[in-house]
Amino acid sequence: MTVVRQFLLLTAFLVAMALPAVGQSPSPSAATSQEHLEKLVETLEDKDRRKGLVRDLKALIEVQRDPSMDEEQLGFGTRVLAELTHRVGAVSEQLVLAAAVVFDLPAAVEALRDGLSDKDTRSNWLGILGRLAFVLAAGIVVEWLARITLRRPRSAIEARADDDFWLTVVLLVARTVMDLAPIAVFAAAAYGGLTLFGPEQESGRLAAITVINASVLARSIIAVARMLLAPKVTDLRVFPVGDETANYLFVWVKRLANLSIYGFFILDASQLLGLPSSTNNALLKVLGLAVSLLLVMLVLQNRMAVAAWFRGDSHGFLPVMRRRFADIWHILIIVYVAVSYTVWALEITGGFEFVLRASVVSIFILVFGRLIELFLRKAVQRAFALGQELNARLPGLEERANRYLPLVQSAARGVLYVMVLFALLQAWGLDIFSWFASELGRFVLGRLIMIVLIVGVAVLVWEIIGALIERYLAATDADGNAVTRSQRARTLLPLLRNVFTVVLAIVVAMTVLSEFGLNIGPLLAGAGVVGLAVGFGAQTLVKDVITGIFILLEDSIHAGDVVEVAGHSGVVEAVTIRTIRLRDVSGSIHTVPFSDVSSIKNLTRDFSYAFMEIGVGYREDIDAVIAVIEELGAELRADSTFSDMILEDIQVQGLDRFDDSAVVIRARIKTKPLQQWGVRRAFNLRMKRRFDELGIEIPFPHQTIYFGEDRDGNAPAAPIRMLSDASKMKQPTMPTPSSSAPQPQSSPTGRRSAGEDQMDGESD
Repeated sequence: MTVVRQFLLLTAFLVAMALPAVGQSPSPSAATSQEHLEKLVETLEDKDRRKGLVRDLKALIEVQRDPSMDEEQLGFGTRVLAELTHRVGAVSEQLVLAAAVVFDLPAAVEALRDGLSDKDTRSNWLGILGRLAFVLAAGIVVEWLARITLRRPRSAIEARADDDFWLTVVLLVARTVMDLAPIAVFAAAAYGGLTLFGPEQESGRLAAITVINASVLARSIIAVARMLLAPKVTDLRVFPVGDETANYLFVWVKRLANLSIYGFFILDASQLLGLPSSTNNALLKVLGLAVSLLLVMLVLQNRMAVAAWFRGDSHGFLPVMRRRFADIWHILIIVYVAVSYTVWALEITGGFEFVLRASVVSIFILVFGRLIELFLRKAVQRAFALGQELNARLPGLEERANRYLPLVQSAARGVLYVMVLFALLQAWGLDIFSWFASELGRFVLGRLIMIVLIVGVAVLVWEIIGALIERYLAATDADGNAVTRSQRARTLLPLLRNVFTVVLAIVVAMTVLSEFGLNIGPLLAGAGVVGLAVGFGAQTLVKDVITGIFILLEDSIHAGDVVEVAGHSGVVEAVTIRTIRLRDVSGSIHTVPFSDVSSIKNLTRDFSYAFMEIGVGYREDIDAVIAVIEELGAELRADSTFSDMILEDIQVQGLDRFDDSAVVIRARIKTKPLQQWGVRRAFNLRMKRRFDELGIEIPFPHQTIYFGEDRDGNAPAAPIRMLSDASKMKQPTMPTPSSSAPQPQSSPTGRRSAGEDQMDGESD
């Protein structure tokens, strides 16, 4: 609807409401008052009737005497019911009067016809309407010229829309100023024309001022809504809503603003022009009901969309409460609208003012709380983001800190939501904050703050200790190379961190309990008794812990060592305060409690030896064999693949013993830890090839087959059958035990150690 059509409609409505007052002769109230006065004079002149009047007046005085005492004797519910009954009765009377006015419309039309038949009355009201139309027309023309003038710069502003937020805000403000400027020009022209050419009657001037104010206020609100929603210019929209949603909201803002503002001001102007007060109040209630029904319609149309927004992410903060609120939010809003309208319609003393004030304050609290939530989110994220320099000095600190980011954000939101809830309850008359000022409130609040500080300091200390330990273990030198820490440090420091965590948790738990007012002395005494009982009942556990402490202090075992303990061998993966965890060559995990450890065989402490017992035949030259072994050791150490593994030259310790089928020469090569098995396998491979080249015999056990003897002492014939050469080629036979051909074996001695089995899967 254009501006001209709006004002034509307003003018027609004002004329329709004001002209019935022209045709009215004496007002009904004046006629009624005259009739009552005549009846009062007749009553006073009659002696009996005068006495009855005096008696009735005394009874009325007696009833109304000391009304405060009567109200105090009544209960609260009775007083509220009486007040509501009175208000409902008043509203009912207003509605009855409004209905009477509607039913009297034919009589009003007849009175209007009679009033217009009078030449002076007709010319008077035509003059008023003409002046009013002239004032409104002047304002409309000036406004139209202002819009024509500002059309081009306004289009230029819309064309400069950009993705930059602050530039968008500046452009929106500039466009809104250009939207408000024609409205201001209209108001100035209309007020100026009203001063110069307006109606001379006071009621007509006030009615014109009311119409002008209604137009200015309604269109100003619509201009602000256009700034916030930008329904036609997507690039100027600051809120993340789509075009359809923006246009939908803008239409509803226009609908509500036009109905409520124009309706209220038109009724106000109609009363100035002679509309009875009772009828005005009744129509005002009807207007409020229409606005309330529109709000209910708006809520129901958007019930599902708003419910989905409230639910949000199912893994978000307080998802259950959000889902429950999403299911009933529309019911709460409808109840709020109904209660607000009821309080306003019944004209409960101070009721609507209280509801309006509480509603405005609640909206402010919610908006302010949302802004604080956004600020807290960014502030917490910025606080947990460390600089490059600090990350370089303390690697891993930011990752450790980010583990607490969701917890801190949730805690901050929780505290903020509680404060917002308390503020809302305070706004609606529930004095929550006064409870915190009481002795109990101060006690509870102080204890909660102290508990939060204790837990926060404990977490901070724990993180500092953990960061220092990790920094020590992951330290680098000036060139950025990792510094290798001792196995003892890599084993004990994590263990000490676990012990510190347990002790810190116990201390914090006891302190928190004491802050709640609990006497922790009996708890400590009880814990001592329970500890004593557990010590007797868990002697094995105590033995595990004590033995483990001494083993760790004596530095007998480290993570990564290859050990043999309690009949198990493998690589030490972890050492706790109670157990050793080993992984054997097959990948199986063995968890050995310290109480089962009677001795520890560490195969990889500081250095190791590739130990070899080399068996050769009795016919071989031992000196020549030793020379070959020393030569092979020198060649192996000269090899670049093994030079870093071998610490010293091979040590040939000489002829060690005489076995059944071989003489054994002992030798060893000193290597770095965990390298002895690879070095020994490489040496065995070279030795086998060299012995084969030189014809040095590596003997193997011989077996003599005994077939027994007969009674005369003669050996029976052996069941041996000679095969032809052709048969041998077709079906080769296995060599007899007496064959002297060398057999392949895993080592010169035919024996393997547990450590060799453990490292058999490792590469050379």
